[in-house]
Amino acid sequence: MNFSSPTERDQLRQQLGATDARVQLLEQLVAKQSDNWEPDAREWQRLQRHRRDLAQWLVDEATNDEGTIIEPSIDAALGGEPFVPGTITTIVNGRRYCLTLVSTCYDVKEV
Repeated sequence: MNFSSPTERDQLRQQLGATDARVQLLEQLVAKQSDNWEPDAREWQRLQRHRRDLAQWLVDEATNDEGTIIEPSIDAALGGEPFVPGTITTIVNGRRYCLTLVSTCYDVKEV
């Protein structure tokens, strides 16, 4: 493009400057959001590990060495836990299991 008048060049420079400022602002916003999301992502991964560990433990408690369910109901003693998954599907030793939270218990105390 050939801009012959100084006014056209100045307008183009202003547009480019405004675009560059918007790009810088967006980059700052993305960096800020990344800082906000990283702790949440780490916490989500921790909760996923907790769920996997809980599933493994429940299957170990409920089955015999061959994987046959011998105890269909296990008290996981999760009272006070901030994260209690309602349903977990897992594969242990090549067998697929579905673990479902079927009841909840509340202790009622006067405080």
